[in-house]
Amino acid sequence: MNIVLYGVPAKTAGRIAGQYGLKEINSPDKFDASGTMVLVPPISTPRYLLAFYNAMLRHHIQKNADVTIAVRQVPWEEASRFGIMNTDEQGTITEFEEKPAHPKSNNASMGVYIFRWDKLRDYLTRDEQDPASSNDFGKNVIPAMLGDGCRMVAYSFNDYWKDVGTIASLWEANMDLLKTPLPIDLHDKKWRIYARNFGSEPQYIAPTASVSDTLATEGCVVYGKTQHAILSTDVIVEKDAQVIDSVIMPGAVIRAGAVVRRAIVAENAVVGYYANVGGAEGEIAVVGPGVRVPDHGAVLPGEQRAQ
Repeated sequence: MNIVLYGVPAKTAGRIAGQYGLKEINSPDKFDASGTMVLVPPISTPRYLLAFYNAMLRHHIQKNADVTIAVRQVPWEEASRFGIMNTDEQGTITEFEEKPAHPKSNNASMGVYIFRWDKLRDYLTRDEQDPASSNDFGKNVIPAMLGDGCRMVAYSFNDYWKDVGTIASLWEANMDLLKTPLPIDLHDKKWRIYARNFGSEPQYIAPTASVSDTLATEGCVVYGKTQHAILSTDVIVEKDAQVIDSVIMPGAVIRAGAVVRRAIVAENAVVGYYANVGGAEGEIAVVGPGVRVPDHGAVLPGEQRAQ
């Protein structure tokens, strides 16, 4: 969850961040508002997000809103797992539905809010004094403000955003790395991505290998076929094995003759000789961390093999 607090003292913002488990960053952005506090997740903020916050703040001021909530249209089949903001033609929020079984719109809340400080202070104070409250913005604060008739508006975000709360969305986010052009700049020096480096040897692609549309990192050894696949550190794909439309996590081994298709194979898992995981159609199959799929065994589409 991101919160932009406009004109709030640093000490006060710090208390709010602590109460709601947020990472506090004082952004020297172009808001032209002394004392502005931006509370964002524990990552540095990429340039395009700062531009987004600027535009969202201008929208908030122009609409004279009590709270502005960023929304992103999601696929209708996924809408029921999000908080959904229903709006009128002017973008005013008329209803909030928390993970509705039958959503009326696909405008999902991104968990990014801009509040008028006096309103936020009032509702946080009330929420803290309510022993029945779970102190949650989505469950308590936002519904209370909407119920009281506060002016709430939506702001649409149309850039890259992915919620990886399901197996399918996690698989899709990895597959996005194979798109041309990339939907997000992984090499933006203003938004460095830090990851653990295991100091593995360079990847090895054997003469017997067939590798296409594949992202393979250091330590990978490929003797078989990979197509439209993500191979993490120290992955081994043996001769005559096939990895297609799949994500293979660090240290996993795909034995000779095995076929992995539309699947996620977790860390240090082993897919045995001539085993089959997933399929050309259906939901994503999952092989859990350290799991061994027996020789000639099978993990069906949509199955999650945990042991």
